[in-house]
Amino acid sequence: MDFPIDAWYDAIFLRHSQRKYSGKVPNDEVTRRIEEVCAEFRPFSGARAVLVKEPANDVFKGAVGPYVLRVTEAPYYIAFVANMNAPNIQAITGYLGEGVILEATSLGLNTCWVGGFFRRNAVLKQIDLHDDERVLAITPVGYSKQKLDRVGGSSKRYRRKSLDRLIVSGELDDNKWIETALEAVRIAPSAANRQPWRFQISNDSVTVLANSRREGLGVSRKLDCGIAMLHLELGALTAGSKGSWEFLQYPGVARYKVS
Repeated sequence: MDFPIDAWYDAIFLRHSQRKYSGKVPNDEVTRRIEEVCAEFRPFSGARAVLVKEPANDVFKGAVGPYVLRVTEAPYYIAFVANMNAPNIQAITGYLGEGVILEATSLGLNTCWVGGFFRRNAVLKQIDLHDDERVLAITPVGYSKQKLDRVGGSSKRYRRKSLDRLIVSGELDDNKWIETALEAVRIAPSAANRQPWRFQISNDSVTVLANSRREGLGVSRKLDCGIAMLHLELGALTAGSKGSWEFLQYPGVARYKVS
């Protein structure tokens, strides 16, 4: 499917991780649209999204490892499924999952990336996996109990690193497409807000790097970087610069080069 560029770019600044839901079930039109995007948004092979139209209470129930994740009253959830034999699968899954989440946001729904702390056995009772597939992350889907601030607001919980801390080589030099792209990445979600992405920039490309091999929190840093990739591309497209991705070896994740 083609990107709904404007809607997803706007959703970047509206998205907010939410754990407390009202229990209200999305209407049929909204549900159909989410199912459609889950089925059709397959930008790279190896990953897919599955909408589970069942309450997620058991999935998030109680403590998982050393952590208690209190997600309450979410009517649906989405599972992000990866073929673990596919190359670059962590980044691909992050990219795909963030697209589905931005679509949900554009429809007025709330979400929350959850990678390491959910009950996988409960999920496996509700979806079927093919050989070599694994659920890398999920998100509850529903409507928040309370009004939320924008991601770009001034609340301390939205703190993000400045661009000069994220760019490891190259200069912006008033290159507007790169600046727009990196600002879109800067507010992308990541596990525990660790922001593991770094950037090498040139006049016609941006390379996304992972800042460490360590995983932590049960979530791959490359999955976080896959989320960053989609934000970067949406920012570039919004600024009128269309390009393509080339996947790389560590510490590189992928390079976006404009046509």
